[in-house]
Amino acid sequence: MNKPCKIYLCDLTYDTIILVSDTIPINIGFIGSYLKNNLKDKIDIELFKYPNDLLKKIKSQPPDILGLSNYSWNSNLSEHFAKIAKKLNPKCIVLQGGTNFPHESDQQKEFLLNRPSTDIYALYEGERSALNVVQRYLDTRKDLNTFFNNPIDGCVFIDPKTRENKPVLITGKYLERIKDLDEIPSPYLNGMLDKFFDGKLTPFLETNRGCPFTCSFCHTGANYYHKLNKFSQNRVKSEIEYIGKKSNQLGITNLHMADVNFGMYPQDKLVCEYLLESKNKFGWPLQIMATTGKNSKKRVMEITSVLGNMFSVNMSLQSMSETVLENIKRSNIRHEDMIAVNNHLRAAGRSTKAELIVPLPGETKKSFIDGLNTVLDSNASSVTIYTLMMLHGTEFKTPAFREKYQYNGKYRIVPLNFGEYDGKKMFDVEEVGISTKDLNFDDYLSLRSIALMVESLHNGKPYEEFFLYAKQFKIKSATFLNFLYDNIDQAPVSVKTVFNDFINETKGELWDSEKDLIKFYEDEKNYKLLKEGKVGGNLIYKYKSKSLTVAKVGWIDFISDQLVKYIQNEFLGINISEIKKEIEEIKMFTTLKMQSLLESGSKLETVKHEFKYDVLEWIDQLGIKKFSDFKLKDKKCYYFEFTKEQVNNRNDYFERYGKDINALSKIVTRISNLESQFRKIRSSEIKTPRDIYKKTTELFTKYALSN
Repeated sequence: MNKPCKIYLCDLTYDTIILVSDTIPINIGFIGSYLKNNLKDKIDIELFKYPNDLLKKIKSQPPDILGLSNYSWNSNLSEHFAKIAKKLNPKCIVLQGGTNFPHESDQQKEFLLNRPSTDIYALYEGERSALNVVQRYLDTRKDLNTFFNNPIDGCVFIDPKTRENKPVLITGKYLERIKDLDEIPSPYLNGMLDKFFDGKLTPFLETNRGCPFTCSFCHTGANYYHKLNKFSQNRVKSEIEYIGKKSNQLGITNLHMADVNFGMYPQDKLVCEYLLESKNKFGWPLQIMATTGKNSKKRVMEITSVLGNMFSVNMSLQSMSETVLENIKRSNIRHEDMIAVNNHLRAAGRSTKAELIVPLPGETKKSFIDGLNTVLDSNASSVTIYTLMMLHGTEFKTPAFREKYQYNGKYRIVPLNFGEYDGKKMFDVEEVGISTKDLNFDDYLSLRSIALMVESLHNGKPYEEFFLYAKQFKIKSATFLNFLYDNIDQAPVSVKTVFNDFINETKGELWDSEKDLIKFYEDEKNYKLLKEGKVGGNLIYKYKSKSLTVAKVGWIDFISDQLVKYIQNEFLGINISEIKKEIEEIKMFTTLKMQSLLESGSKLETVKHEFKYDVLEWIDQLGIKKFSDFKLKDKKCYYFEFTKEQVNNRNDYFERYGKDINALSKIVTRISNLESQFRKIRSSEIKTPRDIYKKTTELFTKYALSN
């Protein structure tokens, strides 16, 4: 009797600086469960997330089949381990799968030729394709020379006999998607994912698959994914219960949703109710990271309302230009509806997020800034501006599309995705768009700078009081941000240093080719720069972290000075001395609320100050009334302090991620949009410390390591 086929399924992440991809690998869990359900004792499966765990296992017990996920953040890492496995067991069959793969056959051939240790690639959904590969192995294991004699449905491979001469791509039949997703046994409920409840990884939950939208920059825009298929409600409920119990024991508080349009479908209401029940029963989840439906925002609001501030509604707008939206085969929520959604959610104490991408086809610098003005003025809680990633499996990798819009791409390390494994330095690299026929490289750099300012100054309300004050003069947020950008040369040294370093590093992170980039960082002295966190991180979040720590005082001084200057220039004859006094009060309030923010070694004792204006009441009124209306007859003393829960959360963040700039860059993507980190406030009338903003927003942001 044959021994069981030994299969290792891997969703690898880099872990040199921090754990970059920190989710439980539900993707390989699905495939493993499906294989085991169909092949029973014929196979022996083990799952891996951490590279060194896999390395140790491969060296002690080489597998018969090695399955590897392939995404933009671990593609080269996966191929590296494929090479190691092949060296230890030349008969090992290496199967890769994932979204980082072209759709056109010529590009597929080129992709596989550049990965000589990968034998087969599974197309689209992987469960049935993987089953066909394993079954072929079981049928031919006595003579593996016949393994590649015929196509394998759901897969492509290069005929090994032709690889060195005239490579021939062999393509199997495309498989239908699994309609009844319960055909895949739950890897949570069968215990296959238990080993990943280690306190480091975040639970990942998928309730459906498919997307009705055709966005050209996204993998799920392909026609293949248009129909929605679902897991049963009983299964989802049981999984939430199972994860909740495990998370409660480990102190895990957050959850990632794999659904690409969560909240857009009626069945999502039940999922929200299950999650709320789990929160009340197990204390999990407290924070949910998800991508919400692109349309049907009213339904999304209603369905997710039971989750309150555990969940934020995300408006993935990408662009506000009708020309651009037509070019990327997309439509957006109407502007008036967007404002209504934002106002409704914020009034209910919830948060909204908006996302933009630059440079999309047809976007100009002017159209982008006009769109940003529109989004900021719509009352969105935060706006994230991403750099366009030229991903395999999207139109942006096709020569015709690139030629049409004259796209220029450069290569950069996927933030923090590097490491040394089995004596080999490895790097994963992404191509990003840096110019088009409508937007040049200088425009790109200026928009990246504005993106940093939006993230650092607007998102999370670190300087909210200044923007509220500006509103009473009808100064729009985006207009004031542009004014700050235009006058950055007048900023304090700490601010100019952050800004200039950001621009220089933005230029320096871009390379003409992946080969040149890797060659440079393979040099030990340059690799050391990566390990020390001086290069190779997420620049937006790196410099946001610096803005909130080393440059915080500089920003407060600069913003207050520029606000006085703007008002003085635009409103002739105004009593500027009174304006200065009012802004000075706001400046002190802002300083105290952010004292010790993200500073691991700073003192956390209560600080107090007497104010001549009732600043907190003015904030509660959302700045609708003039600041001068809140002048007090007698001074009021405010106490700014951290609660025990805040201190515990701070300690947890610093212990889990670290205290250096790379750690802070990760923390700002994981913690609240800062509001939960500000000092609480009390006064003689307010005995219990409260949030600065009564209606606090969500605790955790959507995961976005790369932008």
